[in-house]
Amino acid sequence: MDSLIVKLHDYTGEVNFLVISAITAATFCLWLIPKATDFMVNSAAGLAEKFLGRDQRTLVINSSTNNPELLLMLVSFGLRRLGGIATPLGSNFANIYLMFIIAPLVVFSKWLFTGKFHKIRGLIELISRERKLFFWHFLMSFAMFYFASTAYWCMTGAFQFFPVREDTPLRNWQWLLLGGITCFLGILIFFFCERRLKNRRPELFEDISDEDFEASWVQFVFGTGVLLLLCYLLNSFFLAWTELYSPSLSRIFGNGIFVGLHYFVGSLISSLPEATVAIENYERLTSPDLNTALASATQSNMTNLAIGCVGSILASMFLLAGISYNL
Repeated sequence: MDSLIVKLHDYTGEVNFLVISAITAATFCLWLIPKATDFMVNSAAGLAEKFLGRDQRTLVINSSTNNPELLLMLVSFGLRRLGGIATPLGSNFANIYLMFIIAPLVVFSKWLFTGKFHKIRGLIELISRERKLFFWHFLMSFAMFYFASTAYWCMTGAFQFFPVREDTPLRNWQWLLLGGITCFLGILIFFFCERRLKNRRPELFEDISDEDFEASWVQFVFGTGVLLLLCYLLNSFFLAWTELYSPSLSRIFGNGIFVGLHYFVGSLISSLPEATVAIENYERLTSPDLNTALASATQSNMTNLAIGCVGSILASMFLLAGISYNL
């Protein structure tokens, strides 16, 4: 597919291709991936309530929004690119600024332009009243980001906010496995801390709004299938951009262009479903739904660590089997 995209560039010319790329990225960000994820998340939450219990819905809702990260990583593996692991790890960074900054600003802006000032005051009062809960999620999100950053270094040999140098060697399977162990340690810490929160305040996880949930396997499978196709297309664009704009992109991302695109661009696009969940729950102005909104960062970050752990194990197995990969 990436070769067809390169041919499209040659056929349409530079300017037209950039316009096509911009429209494609905007369509993926603002409509296709969020819409497909909505299908999947709503059905996953309904299925969770039916089979696992009401208190597991928050985890399932926010974990389901990480399916784009999982699929982007797996599709990149199919393209023999190890850099796809950067998507779930990078989403831990994207979730922090999206859920704690962008999502509240979007909610405040909507109410400001519609004159719903009482709701603005209501959300401010709710966050003030639940400030301990807010800071619990804030600090836990950064803790998960720390583990993801450490795992990223183990897997790539580079710090995520600096370009990957050309002389950076590919990691061996031992380093990849160490990155997976780091992710697993973060997961254990998260569940230990969240269990204490659930014991203290079980209502936060049991009394969330469920008006949109539908226990539908068909809807879940359809949403997942559409996401798989979208993630394949997005990876193809990343590969095409890597080939077409290597001189320019290498000044930003260094030699690991595909990794950088996944860490900063792919993670942002794949984290937009979490932002959608956060915005919807901020607007409901209840403590349980505020917890769900904030969990779009914490639980999603934990799930990203789980995806990174799986990715590191798979990559280690591929390398041990003699299958070569590029970043």
